Amino acid sequence: MKTDKQANQPLLSEFPATSAEEWRDAAEKLLKGKPFDKVMTRQTPEGIRLEPIFRKEVLNNLPAAQTLPGFDGYLRGTTATGYRNEPWEIAQELPYGTPSEFNAAARADLMRGQNALNVLLDIATLKGMDPDTAKSGEVGACGLSLACLKDIETAFSEIMPEAVSFHIRTGCAGLTVGALFFAWLKKQGADLKKIKGSLGMDPIAVKAASGQLPANISELLSEQAIMANFCSKEAPGIRAVGISGLPYHQAGASSVEELAICLATGATYLNEMIERGMSVDDAAQQIRFSFCIGPNFFMEIAKLRAARALWAQLVKAFGGNAESQKIVMHARTGLYNKTQKDPYVNMLRTTTEALSGAIGGVDSMCVGNFDEVTREPDTFSRRISRNTQIILQEECELTSVVDPAGGSWAVEWLTNEVSEKTWELFQAIEAEGGMAEALKSGFIAKTIGATAKQNEALLGARRTSLVGTNVYPNLEEKELESRVPDYAEVRKQRAREIAAARMELDEASDAAVMEALGKIVDSSGDDLMPILIQAVEAGATIGEISKTIRASVAPGEAITPLPTTRLASKYEALRSASARFAEKTGRAPAIFLTNLGPLRRHKARADFIKGFFQAGGFEVISPAGFDTPADAVSALTESEAGITVVCGTDDDYVEKFADYAKAIKAALPEMQVLLAGFPGDNEAAYKEAGMDDYIFIKSDNYELNRRYLTGLGVL
Repeated sequence: MKTDKQANQPLLSEFPATSAEEWRDAAEKLLKGKPFDKVMTRQTPEGIRLEPIFRKEVLNNLPAAQTLPGFDGYLRGTTATGYRNEPWEIAQELPYGTPSEFNAAARADLMRGQNALNVLLDIATLKGMDPDTAKSGEVGACGLSLACLKDIETAFSEIMPEAVSFHIRTGCAGLTVGALFFAWLKKQGADLKKIKGSLGMDPIAVKAASGQLPANISELLSEQAIMANFCSKEAPGIRAVGISGLPYHQAGASSVEELAICLATGATYLNEMIERGMSVDDAAQQIRFSFCIGPNFFMEIAKLRAARALWAQLVKAFGGNAESQKIVMHARTGLYNKTQKDPYVNMLRTTTEALSGAIGGVDSMCVGNFDEVTREPDTFSRRISRNTQIILQEECELTSVVDPAGGSWAVEWLTNEVSEKTWELFQAIEAEGGMAEALKSGFIAKTIGATAKQNEALLGARRTSLVGTNVYPNLEEKELESRVPDYAEVRKQRAREIAAARMELDEASDAAVMEALGKIVDSSGDDLMPILIQAVEAGATIGEISKTIRASVAPGEAITPLPTTRLASKYEALRSASARFAEKTGRAPAIFLTNLGPLRRHKARADFIKGFFQAGGFEVISPAGFDTPADAVSALTESEAGITVVCGTDDDYVEKFADYAKAIKAALPEMQVLLAGFPGDNEAAYKEAGMDDYIFIKSDNYELNRRYLTGLGVL
């Protein structure tokens, strides 16, 4: 009996495969003389030139693409079953400041599909300070305030330790927060061997983001190794070391830059843990990566696939076994491309980013709330973000196929390109002396800064699009109401709570605290974590423990921190200025379109100009086409606009522009007269007639909006 393939052979033979040259010839005919390479290829911020089409022959030079999930460098996944056996964790962030508020949100969301706690800590906790000694604005800011055992008991109340994963981003506060966490687990009677999660100590990322460390880097890496060694022995399901790409992503890093920096950080942490007595296998299995997912769908898939292969390669070079070569990856949707204007579009952005994460094969994921760049989330924004992941898992069948991107000619090629570019940058960072030195020397800031500048330029020229910002702006969309906590009140509340906790301690407990703190001073690295846990159990606070640990340790050397920015921020500043101008004057800054002739002759350029200036918050008045200069001047005068743009065809301009421009200038000498389109050889004649400037496809959208808003007194 013939197979379907055999049966179809005669039919297929009638349609011989088309060659690449034949396809290119067909494409060039459709381009009608436009340059193929310019129109059909694109340079990415990663320095990768994307081809318009790929053929199966690309796989011939990519042997890794022929591997299977769970084998051979883990390009296609670290397990043979992918998500079939266990889907990725839904690990939404809950950025609430007080333990009670955090607990209410956590219990609500765990009942509705979330299955991992993703705990952000406030500034005070990360600094190792108690609420009553920290400044207002540090307590409850950006995350959960923790100071003592009672706080974490409140935050995790009614949550079964073995039922969910706990991921706590501890920064430089790994030992103190870790002691709190393990003291709580001990009090709950939990089996540490069954607890899953991470404590995410990542001092290099802290230095990159803040420019300053609470202790020198050597001391912090020693603390990191102490916690990692403890977790490796006592709680192997908890990864003590985190590597976050967030500060680099928020500064404008490309996907390649983020990945290379994270790999270089991983190499540093591996080296330091090994030097402090850990085996390479134990050390590697203490590391958890956290990547940001940007808007380039295929690039982000490639980045995550490349991360698996490159980390396996790196750990193997250290001498690690097959198990320790398996990367553990968390991902959260990016912040760099999110907008305050037209904020509901962020829901769509995070959906595509989450899809990239799922197809890329992450182990856990956080979908950012659509309003996260404006305010604290409410139940609605949390529900939308959480359900995005649930729909991907439950409705889209993404968990049914192992490595669905595997074998895609385009994705496999792109994965290889990302791998090569990443390895090249990784080697450059190592040549600087490693990640810590590369930060100190400014190499990282310079590298990312160049990319961020390029991104801004491309956005300003509208060669890249940000919907609702530089294209398709919706000026009727109302801004979200700001919802910022009263941090002064939060500090007062938390100071009262920690004071009450101290008052509950009797003389015996006070003595136990002092005894435990004394043991910390006399301890060696090997026995420090159990002593810290005892101190927490006795009633010691994070501030007291942190001061004791670092009593004789000087702060680390300061550097200029990486900027925290968003791509849309400059445009949003223009729009906000226009809105303030409208509130003050009763009207937004206006631009009048002098449309020539019937609709069909001016519509294309009028639509272009309308979108061009609405990006800056201009009110664009677009009347029906004019038949005479006198009619145009009359309507323009009535509009009280300060700028007009003449819109029509090139032929209309040759015939009519001079008459219209002269009439406008004669009646309104201060009026700015612009031309929609490129004047070409007629530029001198049009300028003589009264043209002040022209707007065309290559004009810098941001700079021209800024210029004309400035000229009108808006900026």
